[in-house]
Amino acid sequence: MDSVVANSTPIQEMSSLDQQIQRAISDLSAPKGAIEEDSRKLTLSLAKKLVIALEKPEDVAMRYIIEVGAQCTCLRLGVDLRLFHVLVEHEGVPVSASQLAELSKTELLLIVRIMRVISSIGFAVELDEQTYMATALTKTITNPALEGGMKICYDQFIPVQVKMLDYFRVHGYKSPIDNLNCPFQLTLATHLPFYEHLRQSPEKFKDFNTFMEGNRGGRKHWIDWFPVESHILSAIPSAENDTLLVDVGGGKGHDLERFLSKYPQTKGRLVLQDLPSTINSIQQLSPDIRPMSHDFFTPQPVKGARVYYTHFVLHNWPDAQCRIFLQNLMPAMKVGYSKILLNELILPKTNYDSWIAAVDIHMMSLFAGMERTRQQWIDLLQSVGLEVVGIWSSPYDGEENSIIEAMLKA
Repeated sequence: MDSVVANSTPIQEMSSLDQQIQRAISDLSAPKGAIEEDSRKLTLSLAKKLVIALEKPEDVAMRYIIEVGAQCTCLRLGVDLRLFHVLVEHEGVPVSASQLAELSKTELLLIVRIMRVISSIGFAVELDEQTYMATALTKTITNPALEGGMKICYDQFIPVQVKMLDYFRVHGYKSPIDNLNCPFQLTLATHLPFYEHLRQSPEKFKDFNTFMEGNRGGRKHWIDWFPVESHILSAIPSAENDTLLVDVGGGKGHDLERFLSKYPQTKGRLVLQDLPSTINSIQQLSPDIRPMSHDFFTPQPVKGARVYYTHFVLHNWPDAQCRIFLQNLMPAMKVGYSKILLNELILPKTNYDSWIAAVDIHMMSLFAGMERTRQQWIDLLQSVGLEVVGIWSSPYDGEENSIIEAMLKA
């Protein structure tokens, strides 16, 4: 990719970016798949740079000072009042503010003020004064996963971030390292960790799980791009009752179900582990998957499995707890055979997408956890005596969906 010359004028910068965008757009005609997605991301990145070059710096600052908070609030109100569902259900027929007010049992003036913001950011279009119609964004926000995400982020995550300043003023300006004493506990006035506190509210817990499951569903699954045959199935268990794969902290078993559907004839047991409250809540699970209650901060009971797998687990924890997790797992592993596969996000060294940087702040404020760079993952695993034998990133999602492969040192 071309770069903008450091000492170029604003006009030259915009001209250079425009040329790069045109070349990137032409690449979008490539066959569907990873190449097309790379071209889309490149074009989007260049378009954002063009917007930055066009915007006045003070306008950008004012957007974050004035606009973003109000926009999030109006989106949350729109979800609560089901305004987006009403617009979508009218299937292209314009809807008046009066209709929205009547259907949502809300004051007309308040609807007008909320829809003014919602329309200004593209989550509806105002065809005429106080007359609206759905857009692609309107339909998107009615997706259950994103609707759940809007609820849980606004109701739980944002209040915690608002309190982060108070937390740092009390505890000093340093990253929290105790998951029982981080901004989440200060905000909610609780001594419980995030998940235990969330389980006390079934509705919020449901929103969170819907959001997480939908977020996972939007990515290519790791078995679709990781070399499973050569790195796992090349040395399968010799007997049916030996264990092939243990999904540690695996929730309701979605990853193992996907693995089983792609490799139904593979020898060896598939074991799903999570806390008793999660395991006992599972309503449907393949009979070929063995559910097991297990706290992963205690010794791993399944010995000598080929793979011990986790999906976005360790980013929820600070380094000290991650080491306890790994040290409880390592004695169960067989030298030269067992592998740990950590399905995690890997932070790039520079040029972060804004959402990735934001996720790291969420991890810090809610869990005292963190997203990690490639070197931080290597350092963490090596600190307990494990050897990193490979790092794999999705050709579709890049390093935001990666596998860190580790084994015991010979």
